[in-house]
Parts: sequence; structure tokens; C-alpha cells
Amino acid sequence: MNIMNKYEYVESKGQMAGNIVGLVVAIILLVAVAIPITNSVIVTANLTGTLAGTIVEYIPTFIAIAGLVVVVRMAGLA
Repeated sequence: MNIMNKYEYVESKGQMAGNIVGLVVAIILLVAVAIPITNSVIVTANLTGTLAGTIVEYIPTFIAIAGLVVVVRMAGLA
């Protein structure tokens, strides 16, 4: 292994560690902040009509799916 390859390896390791930290922060924010706040807003909202209530109940699910897509993209799996 020549010197250039060694530096590229160390740089890629640092970048991978940064990506892992970013993934952990994104998952914590999504699970601990975004979804519970959305649920509490939906519960306290004064929604009329069954269609409005049914559609709004799926918003946390869509947030979770979007978060999963973000994690997969950040992990480089897609």
C-alpha cells in the first residue's frame, strides 16, 4: 500500500464515521421528536369529517417512511 492509498483509506474511514453519526442523529430526531410531536398535534386537532381524520392519521406513517428512505440514502444502500 503506497502513501496515497493510506491517506485515502484514512479519509474514507473518517467520512464513514461522520455518516454514521449523521444517521444516528437523524434517527433520534425522527423517532424521538418528529413522530411524537406529529401524533400529539393530530390528537389535539379539531378535525371534522371522517375523510380528513383518516388521511391525517397516516401522516406519522409517511414521516417514518420518508425517514427510512433518508437513512437508506445516507447509508449508501440506494
